[in-house]
Amino acid sequence: MPRRIFVKIFFGFVILVIIFSAVVYFFAKPILLSVTQKELHKIFKESSVQGIKVTLNFAEFQNIKIREKMFDVNIKKARVYYDLRSILNKKINKAEAIDVDLNFDKDDIKIKAKASLQLDMAAKSIDYIKLNVSSCRTNLFEIEGLILSAFQGQNTGEFYIKAINYNKLKVADVMGKSELKGKLLRISPLLVSFLGGNVKGEFNITLDQDMDYNLSLNTQGMEIKRFVDDMKLNEKFDMTGRLGGAFYLSGKGQDIKDIKGDFNTGAPGGVLIIKDKTFLENVAKQSNQPLDIIVESFRNYNYNNGMIKLFMESGNIGLDLKLDGNSGKRSLTVILHDFNKGKEKP
Repeated sequence: MPRRIFVKIFFGFVILVIIFSAVVYFFAKPILLSVTQKELHKIFKESSVQGIKVTLNFAEFQNIKIREKMFDVNIKKARVYYDLRSILNKKINKAEAIDVDLNFDKDDIKIKAKASLQLDMAAKSIDYIKLNVSSCRTNLFEIEGLILSAFQGQNTGEFYIKAINYNKLKVADVMGKSELKGKLLRISPLLVSFLGGNVKGEFNITLDQDMDYNLSLNTQGMEIKRFVDDMKLNEKFDMTGRLGGAFYLSGKGQDIKDIKGDFNTGAPGGVLIIKDKTFLENVAKQSNQPLDIIVESFRNYNYNNGMIKLFMESGNIGLDLKLDGNSGKRSLTVILHDFNKGKEKP
């Protein structure tokens, strides 16, 4: 008898849940859509939500459009996941955006991209991200064809960039494996062929408001002549030989905080010719030597080995060059001013 009563109560409860769900679905949906529209308008004046779907596990908002002066966003689906505990605590478990189209244009930053991602609200981290950037332009660099997929705690993600342009320097076919660890996105190993040599490294960035990042690279066999040609520095100097070593860069947002580099030239060395008269005059003043001697010493200098060190100081990039050849040693320091201001506009 008690068992029959329990069964009747159980099935009665199930029927009530079904009826309640149907009432919520058919009657609460328009109200929820209206409330969502109003709340979204408080944040973005030019915005709209075209549809909504409510289930026991999530609420799905469809075809969200946001228009602002700096950007416009189209979101095909935005889901909010919940359960009974999260509802009682007035919290949500996860939030997901599916098929997002983004166009961003502010100051010197222009981005066109598509993305999908899911956020873990309790852990304040990203469960997964899928990103396809067709173009990204800033006052420092330009990126074309960036593809990224990364998953929390899994190193199975993919990373690829078709091309990176900095000033006159171009890098193509950058690839690597990607992974999410908490708020950190890690790409390792990062592989690219550059200036005829091989580059392997690691890139890390925090996916939060700070966007702290660092890049570590190890290089082998890069052609110095190709760097001089690509940067169109031939009128100032020419240099041949191959370069290998380590490079480190760190920053926050658009700002570069530190640059370090230690490189060595490989055998059999190469040739250095400095043509810039103003530069040679400065070298003569710093070394307290006659200009004609300095000009002659760098006219056609053959070196056997050398060391190049990169450093950053007060927003300027410094380069220390030390070479050793049969005709003696040569040392130079070159300062590239206002590096963080980016490339000059035409």
